[in-house]
Amino acid sequence: MSKHRFGFSQMKVIVALSGAALLVACTSATPYQPARTAASDGYTTQKIEANRFRVSFKGNSTTSRQAVDSYVLYRCAEVTLQNGHDYFVIVNKDVDKNTRYETYGNDLAWGWHGGWRWRHNIIVATEPSYLRPISSYDAIADIVIYKGTKPAANADAYDAHEVLAVIGPTVVGSAPAPVAATESLHTDRPKT
Repeated sequence: MSKHRFGFSQMKVIVALSGAALLVACTSATPYQPARTAASDGYTTQKIEANRFRVSFKGNSTTSRQAVDSYVLYRCAEVTLQNGHDYFVIVNKDVDKNTRYETYGNDLAWGWHGGWRWRHNIIVATEPSYLRPISSYDAIADIVIYKGTKPAANADAYDAHEVLAVIGPTVVGSAPAPVAATESLHTDRPKT
C-alpha cells in the first residue's frame, strides 16, 4: 500500500486555489437573505407592536448603497404581506455608511527575492505604506403596516404588492421568506 504525499509544489497549488476561492467568496455582494446573527450581513426583522416593525439590511463592502436601500424596502413589503396587510408607512429610515481602513505594503509582501515567496521588507521606512478605505452600508426602517388602499397623499406610504413587483426582479439571493407572521429578530421562518 502506497501513501500519497503532497509535494511542496502541490501544496502551493492547493494554497493558491484556496486563496482564489476565498477571494471570490469575499468579493460577491451580500445576497437577500436573513442574517444569521445580529452582526452578520442580511436582513433582520423585529416586531415592536401589533402593526409596527423594525426592519434592517446590512451589506458587505461590495453591496451598493442602492441595493441595501432596495432590500430593506423589499423586506418591509414582505413583512407587510406576511402579516395580512396591504401597505406600510415608513416612520423612520436611515442608511449608514461604515468605513474601515486596511493597511498594506509596510512589512510583509509577496514578491521576487530569489524566487516568488512571502518576504519581509528589510527597509520598512523607505517602502510606502497604503491605507485603503473599505466601506459598507446598512439600512434600518421603522414601519407601521395597514390594511386597505395606500393613501395617495402620503409620500412615506408604500403599496406592498407594488414594491414586491417592482423591486423583486432586482433582488439577488436566496428565496424570499415564506408568508408567515414572525417576531424573530434574526430570521423569519414560517410557523408550523
